[in-house]
Parts: sequence; C-alpha cells; structure tokens
Amino acid sequence: MESAIQTHIGCVRQTNEDSGVINRFDNGWVLAIVADGMGGHQAGDVASQMAVKIITDYMQGVEETTPDALQSKLNEAIQLANQQIFSYAASHEECRGMGTTVVLALVNEQVAILAHIGDSRIYRYHDSDLMQITNDHTLVNELVRNHQITAQEAANHPQRNILTRALGTDQSVKADFTVLTWDPMDILLLCSDGLSGKVRTETMTEILHNGSLENMVEKLITRALESGGEDNITVILLRNQTRYSG
Repeated sequence: MESAIQTHIGCVRQTNEDSGVINRFDNGWVLAIVADGMGGHQAGDVASQMAVKIITDYMQGVEETTPDALQSKLNEAIQLANQQIFSYAASHEECRGMGTTVVLALVNEQVAILAHIGDSRIYRYHDSDLMQITNDHTLVNELVRNHQITAQEAANHPQRNILTRALGTDQSVKADFTVLTWDPMDILLLCSDGLSGKVRTETMTEILHNGSLENMVEKLITRALESGGEDNITVILLRNQTRYSG
C-alpha cells in the first residue's frame, strides 16, 4: 500500500484547523483520516486533532478482520470522538460550538471501508476517471438534491459552507459509510474542502494520471494555493499498488 499526506495552512488563515493521519496496523489494514475543524479561534484545531487522535487510538489493536465487524468498530470510534468533543466544548468556554468534519478510509489490498461526516471528501480514481464517493453534508447540497438550485448555482452560493452535519456539535451524530472493493492501481483521495472547493475535478484527474503520490499531493496543494488558498488544505492519497518508481 502506497500513501502520501500533506497539510498546508493556506494563504489567508492564521491557524491550520485541519488534521490528518495515516496509520498502518499490524493486521495489514491502513487507516487514513482527514478532519477539518471549525468553531472560532483555536477551537477548530482542537476539534480536528481530538477527532483524529480518538479514532486512531480506538482502532489500535483491533483484531476484527471482516468488513462488517470493522465498520462497526469504526462507528464506535466515531461516536466516542463525537461524545468527547461535545463534552470538551461544553466544559471549555473558548471552545463552545466547536466541531469538525471527518472523512476516513480503512483499507487493505481488497476492501476499502469509508466513512464521512461533513463536507470533506473522498474520491476514487479508477481507469483514468475520478469519482466523488462521499456526499457533502451541506445546506446547498440538500438544495441541489431537492432540485431547488443547480450544481452550478451551488458552487457560488453564499451559504455553501453551512454544514448540516458535523462531528462534536451535537450529542449524537450519524456517519455515512461506504464499503467497496478497489483494484490494483486505484487511488483514494481524501481531502478537506480547501482542495475540493478550489480545484476542479478535471484538474485533479489530470494530476492523478501519472507520477509518485508525493508529487501528486504537492501538485494538488499548489493548484489550491494558486487558486486563492483561502482555506487550510489537507490531502491524503492511498494507492492500492505501486506503479511508479524514481
């Protein structure tokens, strides 16, 4: 399993409220997480860091190997993170209302177990095509799904950043799960909206066509910065089989 990760504060923000991690377990599974925090000065970064640490720690030493059992464990980890972030915010005035998006992928060479809350995204690159796997939990996406606005109108909608679901903002939360088989040479792209909100899918597809994952991540971050870089940017790439050396 080949992997690469990078996070960038961007061109405008004073704090990087994104967090990300790639963790390899002894049983052959790899866990990747991207979280994009929100909630005011030095609160969003607290929420995203808590989410990444709690979920990663909970999954350490997990012995389950079947997708159903692992999905159940992942959901337990997400619910624990939600409860702890919510409780922490309630007891720390400076963190009131904080929360975070989260996307995660637990993968081996055959199966990818994906989960998400919020508007950070997971894409799958397969046969030179990039497809968004996750479904944004945002107000404008609900309007698009209900045919109240078009996708083109959503891209510039003044309320496009309003989330309908986040980790840690309520006592309970529902994560959406996807379990898929993926092929050799497939790439999974996990990112915060600092990338997906600034770089077109066609451009991301071109970048993922060839090269090392480290080089691809650098190019994706650079494109987001060149497009304004108003937000923090975090990118994780997972490739099922190495096809590039040098």
